[in-house]
Amino acid sequence: MSIQQTICPRCGEPSEEGLCGSCRLHEIEWVTISPRVQTILCPTCGSRKVGSSWSDCQEEREELGRSLVLSGIELHPDVKNPEIEMDLRDISSNRTQATLTISARCYDLPVSRQGRVLIVWGKEQCDRCCRISGSYYEGTIQVRAEGRKPSEWEVKRCAEIAYQAEDMAQQGGERLAFVSSMETSRDGLDIIVSSLGFGQSIVNDITSLFGAKTTSHPKLIGEKEGKRLYRVTWLIRLPRIIRGNVIEIQGRYYQVTGSDGQTLRTRDLLTSGPRTFRDEPSIRVIAHSRDAMEAMVTHQEGSVIGILDPKTQMPAEIAAPEGCRVPPGGVVHLLRDGDTLFVVGY
Repeated sequence: MSIQQTICPRCGEPSEEGLCGSCRLHEIEWVTISPRVQTILCPTCGSRKVGSSWSDCQEEREELGRSLVLSGIELHPDVKNPEIEMDLRDISSNRTQATLTISARCYDLPVSRQGRVLIVWGKEQCDRCCRISGSYYEGTIQVRAEGRKPSEWEVKRCAEIAYQAEDMAQQGGERLAFVSSMETSRDGLDIIVSSLGFGQSIVNDITSLFGAKTTSHPKLIGEKEGKRLYRVTWLIRLPRIIRGNVIEIQGRYYQVTGSDGQTLRTRDLLTSGPRTFRDEPSIRVIAHSRDAMEAMVTHQEGSVIGILDPKTQMPAEIAAPEGCRVPPGGVVHLLRDGDTLFVVGY
């Protein structure tokens, strides 16, 4: 050892500066392992409570357990290249034992520590599930139709819109936005919603799709912290005639391509030409184009198509739309108006 070489003032071993690595290591707690960690999960939906707030938990139980154990490990700033091996074993429904080995380098010396951590899984019903189980709601959306009953497809589509809005709200972090319940009746569909903002978004989506008219009726139900609380009933009236309907006007058939509630934009099913009409009670709705039946073509001569009636399987001849050319064996889409069959697509 040269005179210029620095030695450790405590143990006399060579040292670059001051205490050597071994003596410095004895001065610190290079790792601290919490013997117990815990979390609170909702037994119904699996949400996790952190502090006083709930959030949806995407982690599996084992993955979350490892994260909890790691959160209870504190390393000294001088620890380098830590490696942690961990083994989890459930010892009861709400207790998991974690056995771990931590290896690293500190002051250029290898260090290692073994330990055990008890993971406690607490259970508590979350804010959202509390509201759902208590049938909490702030609004009711009533879906009805002008002068008729909403069709089965319209009811189904409105329900889909509501559940899609719920999924988007949940993904956006709006935990308290949900469909409380949904009830069908002979008059239409009632959608019960948990919050006013969420309900309004559903109303906007349904109104936009169907070109419907909407009215709202708020009702004061009390006060909380000086703020008035309301429940709102929205009444959505679907128009009598909607896009896709096939209508009859003076013996001709038209498919509705759009409507603003007063004016109908249509396509003539024989000429394909556009026509516009005012929505009047005299206009007769035949069906919706999605209800069309398939029929096999047997022959075509000019403006006449021979088909097999899809209901009776008897041969019949019907008018061919302009430009329609379907070879024998091909298929056309038909609607029936009493004894009359007509083409809506090919």
